Amino acid sequence: MIKNKIGHLFSNSFDIPLESLSEIPNAQFIGNKLLHIDGCIGVKKYERTNIIIKCKKHILTVSGKELSMITFSLGRVSIRGFISSYQIEETE
Repeated sequence: MIKNKIGHLFSNSFDIPLESLSEIPNAQFIGNKLLHIDGCIGVKKYERTNIIIKCKKHILTVSGKELSMITFSLGRVSIRGFISSYQIEETE
């Protein structure tokens, strides 16, 4: 119930259609050492300096040093390391 109200508030505030909110990946940084990404469906590339994640309609590229995935479950990826950049691209 509360999540639905927050979704409507966010949708109205930023003029984003409510149905498209579920297609936008959600990323949460903790400093430059940890990144949690929700809405992931696969991993395209996994290296110590680059990790490329596939989401429903986006590709996310995380660059840095000593990167490692510490979680990949239920649509969530957690990446640890020295994160220097994060890029998101639409695929459609």
